[in-house]
Amino acid sequence: MIYTFGNSHSHLFTGSAPATFGVGEIKNQHFTSVSLGPIIAYNFYENHYNNLLNWVNNLNVNKELDYIMLIVGEVDCRVHLPHQINSQNRPIDEVVKECIDRFFRSYLDLKNKGYNVIGWGGHPSTTSGPSENPSEPIVGDCQYRNTISLMWDDYLKNLCIDNEIPYVTIIKDLIGENNLTNMNYFMDYCHLNHDKVKNIIKNKFNEIGILVYG
Repeated sequence: MIYTFGNSHSHLFTGSAPATFGVGEIKNQHFTSVSLGPIIAYNFYENHYNNLLNWVNNLNVNKELDYIMLIVGEVDCRVHLPHQINSQNRPIDEVVKECIDRFFRSYLDLKNKGYNVIGWGGHPSTTSGPSENPSEPIVGDCQYRNTISLMWDDYLKNLCIDNEIPYVTIIKDLIGENNLTNMNYFMDYCHLNHDKVKNIIKNKFNEIGILVYG
């Protein structure tokens, strides 16, 4: 079983409703999804990691047979990181690396505790925005945010490789010409449609030797 923990995007893998808190209402033989609520990567280790461990214990995640994936990053690349880059006037790569280095402590601690961890590269940003709507906040234009998202993907992937953690990413599959996101894969302004990306995800897992979705 692969347990996906994170924000609403964790439910992508089961097709459960993004608004569902806790375990998704849909399960399959490969994935169980758990939303821990609205989460960004920057403070994940400090504010949410202990809650994650409680869920891991309550769900009896098996260290020999199961996997854990942390599904965090889309919100960071859509709002938090571009805001910090702009307000602090710092280089993009510096801010992205700082955020992921803080987040990656959770990966390393899970691995040190004996759990199987799979890295997840997230997905590209909506073509909508910018927007100051508190229910759908978006900073910058799509190309700018996708530059951040791709940098996030590459840096996290390299950290996983260096620490012998398998890595799955679909982000480049969903970006077309001019660094613009293909919104045909989305169910709303930020959440991917499970049925439309299921086969892409399946192929990516097959590449690392894990069979999912039958």
